[in-house]
Amino acid sequence: MIQEIYDYVKQLQMIDTHEHLPAYEHMREKNDVITEFLAHYFNVDLVSAGMSGKECAALKGSSLNILEKWEVLKPYWEVCRHTGYGQSLQIAAREIYGIDSICAETIEALDAAYQKGFDGNHYRTVLKEKSKIKVSILDTWGDEGFDREYFITANRIDTLIQPRTGKDMLELEQAAGVCISSFEDYLSACEIRLNQYDKVSHILKLGIAYSRSLDFLPATRAEAEAAFLKLLRSGGGYIDKEEQIYYCDPVLTNYLFRFITGLAQEKGMVMQIHTGIQEGNGNILSNSRPSHLNEIFLEYPKMKFDLFHIGYPYQSELGALCKMFPNVFVDMCWAHIVSPVAARQILDEWLELFSFSKISGFGGDYMLIDGVYGHQFMARNNIARVLSGKVEEGLMDTEQACRIGKALLYDNPARIFGIEE
Repeated sequence: MIQEIYDYVKQLQMIDTHEHLPAYEHMREKNDVITEFLAHYFNVDLVSAGMSGKECAALKGSSLNILEKWEVLKPYWEVCRHTGYGQSLQIAAREIYGIDSICAETIEALDAAYQKGFDGNHYRTVLKEKSKIKVSILDTWGDEGFDREYFITANRIDTLIQPRTGKDMLELEQAAGVCISSFEDYLSACEIRLNQYDKVSHILKLGIAYSRSLDFLPATRAEAEAAFLKLLRSGGGYIDKEEQIYYCDPVLTNYLFRFITGLAQEKGMVMQIHTGIQEGNGNILSNSRPSHLNEIFLEYPKMKFDLFHIGYPYQSELGALCKMFPNVFVDMCWAHIVSPVAARQILDEWLELFSFSKISGFGGDYMLIDGVYGHQFMARNNIARVLSGKVEEGLMDTEQACRIGKALLYDNPARIFGIEE
């Protein structure tokens, strides 16, 4: 790696395109460091490696002390520590808490240092001072508040296009101020809701690939209305049964997605879409193929689509779509910890496939704040390594490489998401 490029990328201020952190620091749940570190992502590797549900629950619970938890964790840690998720946690332990290695001899010291982070200043220390993050785009549902010192929001549209419980419908009624008794009422409520979102943030988020395919086949209004009325009347009253889960016909979701996308396009909004591997243990991977969205990109040419997670393992497919469509952008959020090697390889490919101005280089995508630090550390390292390789190949000089590094981490997401200075 060329030291000048690494040093430059390391000190850059960045924009974080995607987070799941508590909206305010005081909302952080105080627990031990093992419970915290297993709250998101790494526990998936442990279960994949054979950890039982009982063991996982014990590590996340409060019945064992920190040393007892380590004894349960140790055999799985040894076989998973080199995954992207494991690397991120080791970096956080070393760079935030001064613990060089996570092991039986250091776990108590790590926990003691972690506990000191509940001083009300951990967000500032980790996000601003150590990670140099100007702002993070926080994935939010509904009218949740958020700390504007650290976040702007991306508003979820999943429940608008796929209502599945009476609570979904009731919350939409209350937020929009519309009594929903017809399909026209529902469409009006969705439009009002989108207007409300736009006043807070012009960024939308769709994570529906966790529950169905991204293949939104065309549907007529008549077909969608019939599906909606069936849903509304199911069980003798949709809204009256808040917690009951209902079947939402894909025809209805297909129509509503196009309806919402059309409105968002008129407003000049940006839609972030989950593509590629789903978090957790077990799902239908092919539901999240980026190519399912091909027709949507054709139908809504003025809508900005920001496609998440490099589409892993469909990253070349995602790159081809980005090359073909001016309105499609790629986002490396989550990617550097899902597979550090794949993130480097695809960035290497993309820099010679399409304009680097279409790539956002980092999004932490974490529920735990220390993980954000580890992830951005890995992202900067990955980007510097790839750019150094391009210089060594003679494709660009060091000055150009540094300019691209700044574009990936700051200039591009600032422009794509309209983030003002």
